[in-house]
Amino acid sequence: MMHKSLILASLLWLGATGPDPRQEASIVNYDYCDSENFTWQGGEEITYTLYYQLNFIWIAAGEATFKVKDMGDRYFISIDGKTISAFEWFYEVNDRYESVIDKKTLLPLSFSRDIQEGKYVWWDKFTFDQKNNKVHASKGWPDKPTKYYTADLSGCMHDMISIVYNVRNIDFNQYDPGDQFGVKVFVEEEYPLQVEVRQKNVEQKIRGLGKMKTHLIRPQVVSGHFFDDDTRMDIYMSADGNRIPLMIESPVSVGKVKAVLTKYKGLRYPLVCGD
Repeated sequence: MMHKSLILASLLWLGATGPDPRQEASIVNYDYCDSENFTWQGGEEITYTLYYQLNFIWIAAGEATFKVKDMGDRYFISIDGKTISAFEWFYEVNDRYESVIDKKTLLPLSFSRDIQEGKYVWWDKFTFDQKNNKVHASKGWPDKPTKYYTADLSGCMHDMISIVYNVRNIDFNQYDPGDQFGVKVFVEEEYPLQVEVRQKNVEQKIRGLGKMKTHLIRPQVVSGHFFDDDTRMDIYMSADGNRIPLMIESPVSVGKVKAVLTKYKGLRYPLVCGD
């Protein structure tokens, strides 16, 4: 059972495919080297229910909670993902992701993962040297020697968590539907990604929240592990000051997955839910 892992990977934009050659979208430069945070704050806590589609039935398989802590000159962001208790007897998941982000630039200083999914256990940690464009990394397993390595970066590099919070600060007024902007993420290697702005200020029904005004964006994903070459992930972000991902939908190699916002507190601005 890989349901929870697949959806949590979707939440964090795991990987990249190439751009769709059928689309002739305008590429708009986006400066993610020194971003200003005006959408989220310390104390924010948001929780998603993670669903897997089986034979046209959506099954609630897990939960992921994102927490932001203000630590003075930096933010500490953690994600805890786990299987819903009804499924633990079959396949237990207990994943932990952490990122320390520089408050001035919103670039990551460090990132770590602690993965426990059934009998599959491993961890890794990346320490970013943004000034010298390098990352110092380690990867470990319970029954193998720890692997240490250093990689060169192209500059202004993000991790799986920091990129999500960085993109929340994008000014969507500068884009037209069909425009794309580029971002970069390091996940054991560097991935350049394109994100397409599909729609702006459109109403979308979100389970449990009603009709919400949203921006729909479509980031690229990595093919070969969880996703097929033609996979497209749809992220519905709240079209308000918070820019919270309200719902994420994506096909994967073994079906479809969905993440829906179900709990939230400590938001910077009130979230107005629909009918």
